[in-house]
Amino acid sequence: MVAQQDPEPAAVGLAGRKPPKGTLNVARWNEILEAAGEVFNEKGYQAARIEDIAARVGILKGSLYYYIETKEDLLFALSDQAHSSGVESIAEGPELDGADAPTRLGAFVRRWTVVLEANPPYATVAEREVGRLSGERYEHVMAKRNQLHGFVRSLIEQGIAEGAFDPSIDPGVATNALFELMNGMRHWFRPDGRRSPQEIGEFYRSFVLRGLAAPTAV
Repeated sequence: MVAQQDPEPAAVGLAGRKPPKGTLNVARWNEILEAAGEVFNEKGYQAARIEDIAARVGILKGSLYYYIETKEDLLFALSDQAHSSGVESIAEGPELDGADAPTRLGAFVRRWTVVLEANPPYATVAEREVGRLSGERYEHVMAKRNQLHGFVRSLIEQGIAEGAFDPSIDPGVATNALFELMNGMRHWFRPDGRRSPQEIGEFYRSFVLRGLAAPTAV
């Protein structure tokens, strides 16, 4: 592939899920993000070079700086995009108004499985490398992660208050364990495997609710 040079946009910056302000070639920006995710996933963020990303896109290294100022810009964009997608999964439909905690948590588990299926193979970068973001960027992404975790924790606390979940459960530990369990699907799920994402989501739903259930609710 012959390296190409992109026209310089009016301004250089980063806006998370959106292309940098002034970007003239939005499609190219999306290609850059995808290439960055792949390279970060394969080599690790620290070892990855701007040259590696530019070569994968098929542009000159200098052209990449029309879109970013540093390599961290790309990590932030990927992390913010992934966590924004996660926060969107918090939204509940009207059918869950007034529902009990097991029903709400079960519905969330199903929604999260859909999120995982839609994620690209390099989605783990957002989890694994987020600690390398600096200052306000780290706080921005972590605020979204805390919002997501806080929602799930509130459902577990609701279930304990309702008597549906074991009162001896630590809601914080249970929340972290739940995400570790579900996110592990990224490492082994295959679209052509024996189980569909919907079937896996139902398995997780049943598995989680049985694990959290109060002794009298089993």
